[in-house]
Amino acid sequence: MSIIGLKKANCKNCYRCVKVCPVKSIRVADGQATIIDKSCILCGTCLERCPQNAKTLISHRKAVEELLRSGAKVILSIAPSYYGCFHVEDPKKFAGAVKALGFTGVSETSEGAAYVTAEYHRLMQENKMKNIITTCCPSFNRLVELYHPDLVDQLAPVVSPMIAHARLLKQRFPDARVVFCGPCIAKIDEAEDVRHNNEVDAVLTFEDLIEMLHDAGVSMETAEPATFLNSSSKILRMYPVNEGILASLRQLGDVGDWRFLSVSGTTESKDLCKALEEGWLDHCVIEVNACRDGCVNGPASGVKNHERFSSSVSVRKYAMEDCDEYPVLRDTISMHKQFLDRSPKEEIPDEDTIRAILAKIGKHGPEDELNCGSCGYPTCREKAIAVFQGKAELEMCVPYMKERAESFANCLLTETPNITIMVDEELNIVEFNRAAEKVFRISRAEALQKCIYELMDPSDFEFVLTSHQSIADKKVVLKEYGITTQQSLVYVEKNKIVIGIFKDITQEERNLENQYKVRAETMEMAQKVIDKQMIAAQQIASLLGETTAETKVTLTKLKNMIVFDSDES
Repeated sequence: MSIIGLKKANCKNCYRCVKVCPVKSIRVADGQATIIDKSCILCGTCLERCPQNAKTLISHRKAVEELLRSGAKVILSIAPSYYGCFHVEDPKKFAGAVKALGFTGVSETSEGAAYVTAEYHRLMQENKMKNIITTCCPSFNRLVELYHPDLVDQLAPVVSPMIAHARLLKQRFPDARVVFCGPCIAKIDEAEDVRHNNEVDAVLTFEDLIEMLHDAGVSMETAEPATFLNSSSKILRMYPVNEGILASLRQLGDVGDWRFLSVSGTTESKDLCKALEEGWLDHCVIEVNACRDGCVNGPASGVKNHERFSSSVSVRKYAMEDCDEYPVLRDTISMHKQFLDRSPKEEIPDEDTIRAILAKIGKHGPEDELNCGSCGYPTCREKAIAVFQGKAELEMCVPYMKERAESFANCLLTETPNITIMVDEELNIVEFNRAAEKVFRISRAEALQKCIYELMDPSDFEFVLTSHQSIADKKVVLKEYGITTQQSLVYVEKNKIVIGIFKDITQEERNLENQYKVRAETMEMAQKVIDKQMIAAQQIASLLGETTAETKVTLTKLKNMIVFDSDES
């Protein structure tokens, strides 16, 4: 089941999602971009950056609302970033608003985080791992499992706070259904992971919860205060901001000689993986979040990107209000998770195949490879590999398509037998094709240095420029050049130019003149015949005493038939 979908009508060949996707897990076919689910890390960047709003996100909202209507005991596990993203002033008011929707209770996911930090701390004490990379972020976990599987053994084999918290809740409330709510879309996938797919029954994003509150007419300002099911999570509320996990580890104490590092953002996460693969880091506890500045900047946080700063400040303030000591861990739950090599096995083309693909888009050698990134891929070679793998189309190369379009346009302009002249608002000639060169007997380069009035009467061009009205099929004689043309002038509003197309009809005009000449000669010959016949008829008539009027009428009709039949043919 796809978590990120597509509105086909909105997707319009911009390739923005390909450009911003950190792992290029997008297939473009027939100009439409779709997510490749098996290799997507669910960072949500494409959702946020799509200018056409063409990406959609699966929602469990209807399923949750059905659960609430069924009368089942439903508990909401709320991610600690809620305090900043919902601009909460009174947590009890927030809990009251959630319960007004029909939830049995609400509990902070950070309660589960206390168990996660404790497990990380145990791994530090055990001191068997080269590096300990936190595994709270499912997007980063997917990045490692799919694209950097050699680093799997450096991932802390620990479940996330969401899973730990769900286990705690179901242990305490065996008949309860647990719904997680947070700013992360990758949590939807994590909840369905077969390694722990019985803990979380549904996932809501903060955006889902905001809509549910709005549609139900529930306001935090007027909600009846309620208490959270959990006691204070203390320092664990810092999890959604940079160095929040590290702060909780420090509070546990005895960190030994482990070095701490905090990394956030997909680009930084990819760089971290390269550094680890090359062996640049050792004996480090590395807190990683695929979202820049932490979960408070999640793709479904419900707040604008720039609001992450105030959200971060609010979350830190809330956590520091009660962080004098670490929470007591009263329950025992399973915390282990085994991370795996799940890298997609994709065929890589050989060099000859890559070069053949590049040649199809005019890249015949390294010097032709612009690596401009307009297609979304950082290099032309990577784009060629994507074409081979069925992820990209040749037509995604913008420079190639531009050159191709210009080539076709130039070919059309050059090869057409009609004279084509383009003129700007100042009557300067801006285009002059080969047919025009032959008629006006000057080169294109020379013509582009002239104004139209230097070659012909500019009055029609001036009329079109002034009135913005086109002229169609007007007969224009260019006496000085010995031709007669059929002229069409078109005004192009966008470019403020007039395109003049002149069809040479000189031969057609000569053919018409020849027809008129033949007609005149035919009439003259017919008239002579009639005159002779009339003289003969009059002589006969005088002998017979008859009139010649009827004979004259008949011969005239005959002459007209000859002349006009010739004209029609």
